[in-house]
Amino acid sequence: MSLCGFGVTAVDFMISRRNQHRGGRRRRRKEEEEVKEEEEQPQQTEQREQEQAPRDSSSPPSSPSSSSLGAKALSLPTATKHIFSIGWPTCLQNVSAAVASLFAVSLISHHENTTCVAAYGLGTSLCSVTGHCFLWGVGGALDTLSSQSFGMKKRKRVGELLWRAVAILVCTCWMPAMLVWSFAEEILCFMKFPKDVAKLVEVYAMTYAPGLLAQCFSCACLKTLLACKKSNTVAKISAVSSPMTMLLTYVCIAKMKFGFVGAPLALTLVDVFKASCYCLSTFVLDEDVKKCFVCRSNSRSNSNSAIAHFGKAAFSKWTTFFKIAVPNLVLSIFEWWAWDLMNLLTGQLPNAKDALAAQTIQTNSMIVVYNIAGCVQRGASSCVGNALGAKKTKEARTYAKASLVSAFLGTLLISALYYTFGFECMNLLYSNDHDPSARIILDDYVKPLTNLVSLFMLLDGVQVGLTGVVTGAGYQSTTMPALFVSYWILALPVGVFLAFKRKMSLVGLWIGMALGVFLHVFWVLFVVFGGETFQGRFKNSRWTIDWLEAVSRAELAVERDEEEEKVNDSDEEESEEEEEEEEEEEEEEERDSVAGDVEEALLRHSHSSL
Repeated sequence: MSLCGFGVTAVDFMISRRNQHRGGRRRRRKEEEEVKEEEEQPQQTEQREQEQAPRDSSSPPSSPSSSSLGAKALSLPTATKHIFSIGWPTCLQNVSAAVASLFAVSLISHHENTTCVAAYGLGTSLCSVTGHCFLWGVGGALDTLSSQSFGMKKRKRVGELLWRAVAILVCTCWMPAMLVWSFAEEILCFMKFPKDVAKLVEVYAMTYAPGLLAQCFSCACLKTLLACKKSNTVAKISAVSSPMTMLLTYVCIAKMKFGFVGAPLALTLVDVFKASCYCLSTFVLDEDVKKCFVCRSNSRSNSNSAIAHFGKAAFSKWTTFFKIAVPNLVLSIFEWWAWDLMNLLTGQLPNAKDALAAQTIQTNSMIVVYNIAGCVQRGASSCVGNALGAKKTKEARTYAKASLVSAFLGTLLISALYYTFGFECMNLLYSNDHDPSARIILDDYVKPLTNLVSLFMLLDGVQVGLTGVVTGAGYQSTTMPALFVSYWILALPVGVFLAFKRKMSLVGLWIGMALGVFLHVFWVLFVVFGGETFQGRFKNSRWTIDWLEAVSRAELAVERDEEEEKVNDSDEEESEEEEEEEEEEEEEEERDSVAGDVEEALLRHSHSSL
């Protein structure tokens, strides 16, 4: 029997359809193999170049650092230049954030009352301790994983890590923060904060909620761009968003008369704009970074297959991510929560509104120190991670030394300027002739802290810069005990004792924090340089960075992901084979059924002809 008069039998049609189905699967498998070959080709080329390069006879061929021996040794000035070339856009971001925060406090103090200033400070602390702390702590895993993967030429893994980070940040950071912020007024009233301040804090937090969601995408894209050494792209976005922050803050608070609500509204608008720019740059504009998101080449449905692949990658292999993210998060919690707990303790002091306002002014003024330290931290994490991913341990050591020198000299300059001109600048910014309490806050609370805060800035700036080295090497867990002891065993108890028992008020809390950061910075120095400085005793210690072991850890993380991917691929192949067998059985049954119908029709035809 033929179909439509073209001489094609039903059985032939079914066999053709089955062959087309199998051919499509074979084409997809072939495309996957081609992509794997394209990913492995740069690594094989690099290995051949390393084998041809001259080796130092004193180093064995299998040493991880042997890949860098044939090249010129990295000098300290060159390493410093590399660090700042990658990290300087974050310096611009920190400047804009610090200036915008100062500007917002200044506008609120001029257009509103002391209650709004105190609520602004407490609101930023609440958003930091329950939102930003978790988001940037968990997202900090990309500083290690993405930079090392890019150093290994694993571009596809860099793209998978970005989507995985976005999914994790939204599920584990943004959603819990929304739950806490929706009950902020009840929580703060239970903690004996003034009711009018607590109500404004909840308004601040809920207004800023969309901004935190946008930061989930900004965090993942920013760290991916820096890991891929695309600091110029980050700089362009910062150059555009920085003046926008100032402009929107002024428009929302002063011109549109939103008052206190204008501050979180302006921050939300800026965060949404930056997230859009980062996503556009990562997925559309930058051709090099776009290669990290190419799933299958020469495929007719390339975009659909890429979306399916990275959508699956976003919710898989969380174990490897959390092995780096959890220690990084714990570090953020120990330090960040201690700092914000200090703000909460400030609200328990006598004259809580004045103390909170003074703490807000002081913390927003001293944040300028992180312009240099944050730049060093971001650049160091990318440079050290890339060097270790490329098995260049000697360069990683040089980047560590350059980070120390840069962080110390930069924060020393900022601290000296703050010590000399800090109070005069704050007096100019925050004095308000219409509010007599502003003069009391500046003279009785802010001025006595200026000298102590200058010392704190120097010490904290050094540890922030060196933390980038620890993050790039993946040794965050080694600093966890020191952070806990520094801030929760030493700084906070001493600060509470001096502030409440010795009646030293805000100065007592700051003395405790200064002691904590003093211990913290020396521990980070030991972690980074202790293995080389005390080779006889601490060279192979688990508390100091072993650069060769750091290379092994990076390779092990990649191998673990590849093994898990192979297991998933084998499971998919088995399921496809089972589906093929089932389809073959169904097709065989259909063929038998068609053959039986044909035979029955022929018999009827023969009977009728007789």
